[in-house]
Amino acid sequence: MRRHSILGLGALLLGLLVAPAGAAEVGPGTWSAQATGWAWERDGIRFELQRGDKAYTVAEADLVRDALERLPNVLLRRARDLGVTRLRRDAVPRKLIGKSANASATTVIERKWISFGDVLFRGLNRDRVYRTVAHEFGHVAQYSLLSSNRFLAKARGTYFGTPGWTSISWTLALTKGLRSWNGFVSDYARTNDREDFAESVEFYWIAPDELQKVSPTKFRFMRDRVFNQISSPATSRVPGALAIAPVKPEITSLGEQAEGPFGVVTVRGKHFMGPRDGGYNRVTFRSKKGMDLAASRTKLWAWVPSLSPGSAPVAVTTQDGKSNERTIRVKKPWWKFW
Repeated sequence: MRRHSILGLGALLLGLLVAPAGAAEVGPGTWSAQATGWAWERDGIRFELQRGDKAYTVAEADLVRDALERLPNVLLRRARDLGVTRLRRDAVPRKLIGKSANASATTVIERKWISFGDVLFRGLNRDRVYRTVAHEFGHVAQYSLLSSNRFLAKARGTYFGTPGWTSISWTLALTKGLRSWNGFVSDYARTNDREDFAESVEFYWIAPDELQKVSPTKFRFMRDRVFNQISSPATSRVPGALAIAPVKPEITSLGEQAEGPFGVVTVRGKHFMGPRDGGYNRVTFRSKKGMDLAASRTKLWAWVPSLSPGSAPVAVTTQDGKSNERTIRVKKPWWKFW
């Protein structure tokens, strides 16, 4: 059993008292040493902190335990019901060896574990460990909505996405097409619908106002489908956790400084919509629309419309807004002699 300081226990009780109606049950569980690490249990929900290719230090285990105690039963129970109850300690998170040495953690649903690596524990930052643990349990929660069979859940999630979730921001889970650059709590959430889901689970619990600000639809999904209408108490929130600000397209350069009507101009920048995305690009020259083709999310090809010679401001508009302007010179066509 963990021995809490008077200050820590007081903060916990205060948080529970000020939590909104329907707030989740959080707080201490039983804590015991095991042959391969430690075990933590609360209300019949049990997790084992196990040695992987290295062992937890006491300080590292204490941070993971602290994270579990700040998370709600409704989220932890989803992992238990899928059998994901082992929290491994590895130098590099399993399945990421040779792929991402800087990764903090990964969930391996088919092996029923979450693996935490060295990077996570550098500096022994309490909130960083807590947020990472919440994120990984977010991955498990997504699988729990797909199927009780962990292999089928993984396949469905990879290829088809999560009903009611994936289509909020994505075209398909397989193609990873964006519908918009906005509506995400972090840059990492823009990776794919799975990271978007896990980041949204994290923010719903640690900074719910931030999730609601960037996407009321995602907030409602998390509240109704994942957390069963419960809200986080003050002790489970992270002051200062902020979602990213909205963005709009931006032109950084034009490949050509001068071009004639129907010539092609290369437009480079960021926050464009790519070939697999579900939004749109509209390139204008002096506010007149030209034909365009997306090469990527950072490069467009645009055909200059029929314009008289002279300076022409170029802009890109997407569903996220209008970009800054860059200027080209429209040349007189070679065939025009008057």
